Amino acid sequence: MLEEYFGKDLTEIGFTPPGMRPLPKPPATGRLEGPTAPSTATPSGEGDPTKRRNALALIGGTAMTPLFSPESARAESVHAYTRHVSISALAPRDIEALEIEVHRLGSAYSAWTPEELWPVAATLRHQAAVMLAARHTLRQGRELFRHAGMLSVLLAWVAHDLGRRDLVAALCDDAWHHGQEADAPEVCAWADDAACTDALYADQPLVALSAATRGLAIAPRNSNAAIRLSAQLARVRARIGDRDGFAEAAVRADGYRERVPLHGTGLFAVDAVRFSSFDASSSIWLGDYRRASRSAQEAIGHYRGTAGPGLAPTRLAIAQLDLALAQAGLGEPDEAMGTARRALSDVRLVQAVRDRADQLRGGLLRRYPTSAHVTAFGEELRGITA
Repeated sequence: MLEEYFGKDLTEIGFTPPGMRPLPKPPATGRLEGPTAPSTATPSGEGDPTKRRNALALIGGTAMTPLFSPESARAESVHAYTRHVSISALAPRDIEALEIEVHRLGSAYSAWTPEELWPVAATLRHQAAVMLAARHTLRQGRELFRHAGMLSVLLAWVAHDLGRRDLVAALCDDAWHHGQEADAPEVCAWADDAACTDALYADQPLVALSAATRGLAIAPRNSNAAIRLSAQLARVRARIGDRDGFAEAAVRADGYRERVPLHGTGLFAVDAVRFSSFDASSSIWLGDYRRASRSAQEAIGHYRGTAGPGLAPTRLAIAQLDLALAQAGLGEPDEAMGTARRALSDVRLVQAVRDRADQLRGGLLRRYPTSAHVTAFGEELRGITA
């Protein structure tokens, strides 16, 4: 086949080393047969894979002459190796455009509804897969694996917001594998951050603990992912009722407060307000409702005072619902119901907000089973979050 393609004997193109038996001549039909024939059709996969790869490399790229001896070696042959390793079907601007889109979606995440985000992010994720299937250099491959992994993390958050927990697990696993291929541990850490949050809201604290612990073990030191996972670990410890573990993890997480801005922008940002919000949730799980009330009010005050790109409507709603839970725990059902109504009046109603509202409804009904107002409010909440 190679002789027919190049119009030369195998020895002339340097393909047959000394002692190797020459390959049989191609059929006399004048047409290349088998899966190595250059065609727009997809190769069938039949035949010897090593021969097929060698043939495709030579037919589709630069013919490379083996350097069997110093006497026969030529500089041109070495340059052929260099040219071959840099062959790519991708233009640098293609990968740059993908990177820009990943950054854009992450930065403006809260400005989109989950239903708007999914088709955009899913299209980009498929585009990254198609680019990975094309001929590319090793460096391009690592960049593409990284972007593909971050797109899977982003899609995991969208799936979390939509309540598709089956997709969250699959997407986080996909992001992990792509992060490993890219040698980018921060991608794996961000995947664990998403998995931890989803497991917490799904009432799977041990799964959340595993994700937070694994993510912290690989997250680059002092990175945004490491800071987020430090705070995650503290609230996971609180969720499982481990007071000593919570206190230890909280001290470690609080050490980052002075290093981060008060507000952060985007899905992968870190900020000091998040620590207050997480502390409110943790204190509720530990039964410390006064501390939960203080932390929730602090977070609400900061969120309400923010406009523009720093606005985080989902986190504001959750902080308000945490305040309502604290008020219910302190024996203030009317205040709790008023706070909850404000939280749900104008919000991006994602699954995390529904879960926290359901938690509030259950808590109120257990504490005040004979109250007609609480029963009516429970039905109101059920209708809002259905």
